[in-house]
Amino acid sequence: MRHQDAQFYVSIKGVIIIDGKVLLLRKISGAWDLPGGRLSVDEAPKQCLIREIQEETGLNVSPGRLLHRWVRKRPDKIDVFLVSHLCSLTGSAPEPLVSGEHEEYGWFSLLDVAMLITSSGIRKSVQRAFRSLK
Repeated sequence: MRHQDAQFYVSIKGVIIIDGKVLLLRKISGAWDLPGGRLSVDEAPKQCLIREIQEETGLNVSPGRLLHRWVRKRPDKIDVFLVSHLCSLTGSAPEPLVSGEHEEYGWFSLLDVAMLITSSGIRKSVQRAFRSLK
C-alpha cells in the first residue's frame, strides 16, 4: 500500500481525573470512552480537544501532556488514529452533561476501568494518566 492510499481520520481524546477518578462516557454500543472527538480540517489538536469536551460534557478543560497514541482498525470502515492528552478542568468543576452522543457518564477508579468494556487504547491512556499524577 502506498502512503497516499492510507485513509484514516484523527480523534483527540482527553483524560480528566478528579479526586482519583477518571471521567468516562458510555456510548450507545455500551462501551465506555474518553471524551473527545474528530479533528476538523485546519483545527489544532488541542483546540479540537477543548471544543469536543465542551460539546460532549459541558466542561471546560486545559489540555496537557500527550499520554498515548494508537490506531483503531475498523473493517469495512475508515480506520481511526487516536491521540490522548491529560486534561485539567478550568474554572469550577460542575457535573458533566451528557450529549446526544452518549447515554451516561461516570467517574471511575483505575481498578474500575480495568473491569469496564472499553478499548485497550483507552485503558492504556488512563493508566498513563494515573501514573503521571503520582
